[in-house]
Amino acid sequence: MSASDAPRPVAAAPAPVPLLAVDGLVRAFPVGRARRGGPVLRAVDGVSFAVAPGETLALVGESGAGKSTVARLVLRLDEPTAGTITFAGADVTRARGAALRPLRRGVQAVFQDPASSFDPRRRVGTSVAEPLVAQGRAAEVGTRVPELLGLVGLGPDAAGRYPHEFSGGQRQRLAIARALAVQPDLVVLDEPVSALDVSIQAQVLELLADLRRRFGLAYLLISHDLAVVRQVADRVAVMERGRIVETGPTATVFAAPQDPHTRALLAAVPRLPPPPAPLSPPDPPSPPHHPSM
Repeated sequence: MSASDAPRPVAAAPAPVPLLAVDGLVRAFPVGRARRGGPVLRAVDGVSFAVAPGETLALVGESGAGKSTVARLVLRLDEPTAGTITFAGADVTRARGAALRPLRRGVQAVFQDPASSFDPRRRVGTSVAEPLVAQGRAAEVGTRVPELLGLVGLGPDAAGRYPHEFSGGQRQRLAIARALAVQPDLVVLDEPVSALDVSIQAQVLELLADLRRRFGLAYLLISHDLAVVRQVADRVAVMERGRIVETGPTATVFAAPQDPHTRALLAAVPRLPPPPAPLSPPDPPSPPHHPSM
């Protein structure tokens, strides 16, 4: 066989570009009245992770671990001290003004407390439409708002009501509708069900799962509730004191945690006692004994 007939090596397929990539993210706060160069508290200390299109990544850890600070940095509601944030291949770490528009459209958020997520003086239809107006799509409001309300299980008449007229679970559905208004690729869920009753939590989680399947959404889930994480997340990243100490597929991390902090978090999850063994059925009654004649 000549050299020209030799099989050519097959080029490896390029690695898929993550939807969101965070590299070496740092957020430091001055301690007390410290000035430039003084002591600082690193609430986020060198965090790196990526979220693929359609994936759910959960950031977990105890209160104060830095989870919500990471969420605010990803949303560009806070400024990082160091590191980079890349969305859809574009570096948005220091973007300003019009350069932030793709991030504002592509990444939306649902926060913990549905009661404080809405202006009590505005009808909810106006609040749900707000992202559309901000993106210059006001002409779509009349058709898009009823469609969004239907997606989350509420009727079109809800648009004319005020936030106080809804239950906590309904307000969180409204927050989800608002997040979907501009058809984002990624939704940051910051403790989205922790303020709800347990019975309502399951309904909201099922809604989020259904929307993910229908629209190919990716989620960055911030949670301290490992039961919720186990139910909805593909991968998990465990945070402790501003750093990620372990990451991997959710089933793997839960079954065989490698870091002592992860093991401690899992050990602290309340476990219900096993159900009592079913009672044995009573013996059948003996047949009546009739003395022989």
